[in-house]
Amino acid sequence: MQKHILRKAFTLIELLVVIAIIAILIGLLLPAVQKVREAAGRAKCSNNIKQLSLAMHNYLGVYNAFPQTQMDITGGQTGLANWGWIPKLLPYIEQEALAKLVDFNDSYATPKVQPVRMAVIQSINCPSDPKPASNNTYGELVSPGGLGVYGSPDWGCPPQNGAPAAVPDIAASRRFYAQHSSYYGSYGDGYSTSSGYPYGATNNGQIGDDGCDQYTASGSWARYNNGGAPRISDGAPQPTSYLGGDKDGNGGRGFFAGGKGPTNPTGVATTAKNVRPVDVTDGLSNTIMIGHTVSNAAGSKEGWYQGMSIGGTSLPPNYLRPCMQMGLNINSASAANTPCQPASCGRQSWQARGFNSYHTGGIVVSMGDGSVKFIVDGINQKSFNALGSKAGGEVTPDF
Repeated sequence: MQKHILRKAFTLIELLVVIAIIAILIGLLLPAVQKVREAAGRAKCSNNIKQLSLAMHNYLGVYNAFPQTQMDITGGQTGLANWGWIPKLLPYIEQEALAKLVDFNDSYATPKVQPVRMAVIQSINCPSDPKPASNNTYGELVSPGGLGVYGSPDWGCPPQNGAPAAVPDIAASRRFYAQHSSYYGSYGDGYSTSSGYPYGATNNGQIGDDGCDQYTASGSWARYNNGGAPRISDGAPQPTSYLGGDKDGNGGRGFFAGGKGPTNPTGVATTAKNVRPVDVTDGLSNTIMIGHTVSNAAGSKEGWYQGMSIGGTSLPPNYLRPCMQMGLNINSASAANTPCQPASCGRQSWQARGFNSYHTGGIVVSMGDGSVKFIVDGINQKSFNALGSKAGGEVTPDF
């Protein structure tokens, strides 16, 4: 009769050792998976910004100038329809149906444009951003007047080209919903003022720089030459606004001018000042055209179709990373007394005017020639500014 040999069972120690080995292997594997996922996200993001850059050049081929926003130099809205630069690229990013609904002489607050406001375009969303593409990106944010994206419905509604004033389909007490775009146009190296005052202005006894941050006002100019060379008369730099434009109406120093362009028969500017390749004397390959932003570092203002979808190089790359890592939005009430809203400075729009990303170690940008570059977090700020200005005359360093 055959004798059965019983198999010895695993002991508790052996089981614990196996579990520990599996845990160690998983621990080793997870960072590798995360790195692969981030590499894939960065590759997709680079492709997104490349397609926008190609669309910019397709637009240039048709109109002999790069597309501009409809914001004026001081961020004013009266009489302007306030469209951004991305809507002008819709025919070149396979969004012809939306493009047919856009009338740049009319406000984006009218009923016929509602499908544009509610559109979700995957190609302008970075996959590394924790928030998915949605027309409700800022739905949890409370602005004066309600939830959602900043923008009064009557902006751009005064008569355009002699036509009757537009009638918004949103009540004046409400705000818009809109998809956030992961990509800003670059207005260049104009310096920011955390209190909204130009260089040299007096604000409660403080001259020019309110002391909140080294990247604002006179401190920014003195350290990093933001805004260009000083004036001969008084040694101060050419004053700039938070959109990077100089106050005499000539516009900013980057690809997106910020100044008023041609006017319609009623005397109202219908777009910002055009920028042509000949205006980029520093060289297309040496000047940032499009930069990266993220949903919780962009304030509560930037719907993809709006004119405020621009930023500059006056702040270092990923300046808001401490805020981003907390998962807070710079404009949310819960962000008070945090890196998003320091107690000494509060909720200041200049903080959201730089380029930020969730990519490890830097940001993705495209240059004026359409090439895509990765700018590391530790880049010298003067070098970064040199890449922001289109006609600063600087020698662009390697990066």
